[in-house]
Amino acid sequence: QDDAFQVIPTAWVKAAQARWTEKPPHNVPMCAMGVDASGGGKDPLVIAPRYDGWYPRLIRVEGKDIPMERIGKYCAGIVISHRLHGAKIVVDMGGGYGGPLYETLIENIGSADVTAYKGAEASVRRTKDQKLGYFNKRTQAYWQFREALDPSQEGGSPIALPPEPRLVADLTAATFEITPRGVKVESKEHIWERLGRSTDEGDAVVMAWYDGARAMTHAHIW
Repeated sequence: QDDAFQVIPTAWVKAAQARWTEKPPHNVPMCAMGVDASGGGKDPLVIAPRYDGWYPRLIRVEGKDIPMERIGKYCAGIVISHRLHGAKIVVDMGGGYGGPLYETLIENIGSADVTAYKGAEASVRRTKDQKLGYFNKRTQAYWQFREALDPSQEGGSPIALPPEPRLVADLTAATFEITPRGVKVESKEHIWERLGRSTDEGDAVVMAWYDGARAMTHAHIW
């Protein structure tokens, strides 16, 4: 049973998985890649490519297989090797793990195509109904993905997610509260303390939706 303050309802995630197909929509390019950086050890590198609202199976590289002495260049090489169509790359900078990866990407493809995602930073955006502000950018990213999954919106949800059980668990883990500064989504660190694991795959998927082209802005180009 869902928590009363669960950010993303389980039924919405499963409905997005039920819409999934093996191939992306015709003539839709890769628009963005959410990258949850690795710190080595047990911490994996997770990449979530996005083709408008369709996501392929996620790319996961275990931390034990990543050489620590050149972690930035190694992980950047993996990201670039999977990148298509000039997709925007969104790198999680929380915890300090994303720095070497981000810097290497900037050196190779330029700053215009790489976004440094800092979830703790303040956000000036508001919810779709304009009723609430966001406590920080992590809240903004998660809440906007929640809004994109909402099946009651006009035309239904555009999101299609791969049928992976870990992804369901990750995306439905976070809870929220209402504060004087607006809605606040539970921090990644607090989730780790509560569950004993990190929600890397869910975070990568959410980051991929945070930036990059979408049908509402680029369909006429595609």
